[in-house]
Amino acid sequence: MDGFLLVDKPRGWTSRQVVDCAAEVLKTRRVGHAGTLDPIATGLVVVCVGKATRLTQFLHQGAKEYLALFQLGVTSPTDDADGPLSPVGAPGEPSQAEVETVLRSFIGRIMQRPPAYSAIKLGGKRAYDLARAGKEIELQPRPVEIHALELVRYQYPWLEIAVRCGPGTYIRALGRDIAERLGTGAVMHGLVRLRLGPFRLEGAVRPDKLTRETAPQLLHPMDSAVADLPRVVLERPAAIALLHGQQVYCGAQYSHIPVGSHVAVYDIAQNLLGVSLVTSLGSIRPVVNLRSASAL
Repeated sequence: MDGFLLVDKPRGWTSRQVVDCAAEVLKTRRVGHAGTLDPIATGLVVVCVGKATRLTQFLHQGAKEYLALFQLGVTSPTDDADGPLSPVGAPGEPSQAEVETVLRSFIGRIMQRPPAYSAIKLGGKRAYDLARAGKEIELQPRPVEIHALELVRYQYPWLEIAVRCGPGTYIRALGRDIAERLGTGAVMHGLVRLRLGPFRLEGAVRPDKLTRETAPQLLHPMDSAVADLPRVVLERPAAIALLHGQQVYCGAQYSHIPVGSHVAVYDIAQNLLGVSLVTSLGSIRPVVNLRSASAL
């Protein structure tokens, strides 16, 4: 079994628990997920099964959409409601117009400091382990892309926003920074992941609906993860060379694809061979091969 299983994660579950549930139902250990959700969050977890685990990196690069609920006027070490809450001294109550203006200022490429309680590694250790041990954690800001930011509901102290963003964005940190620009603090009380790359929450199922009979039928094909990549079709000799790890010339008809781009590679029978990198105009080398040359 190779493909993607879309699961609607309940609040309180870890992403690992979702993967373990799918592994138990499918009776396989070759499973993973394409992006962690904190226990406080709900919504879409993409479980990768079989060879699909090799395409996780390309899902990570896709756009993500979230619905997030924040409480203004308080802070916590974790930037969410799971940590101890501390009121901000004499906070003002920003107007809706002020909130909308600040939200607009975050659209585009911004620098974001990840939360201290995150899975980022420092000296081989997770930041959240260091933070829990009482270590002072100051992670360096990094660039992230906010494609869209919409005010859904605002009634102080509650702020609900819809976010569409690129990889590496921490929604907890986004709420924290929005609040700081408003002159106050914020903690995240709820988060729903609505989309990850080509996959949407509408197509997901709750873990309790997964059974040995239904789960295999719910698998999305591996093509789904690369649907947004340019498509290259190879004749058999070039396909065999590619699957042996060689760089191949795929034809002048593909010379419009920019160097450095990833492409989804198929054989003439429309089987997905893998993902390759354009190294020069019309030439590609394999990044991930999903079939063996002997199978052609």
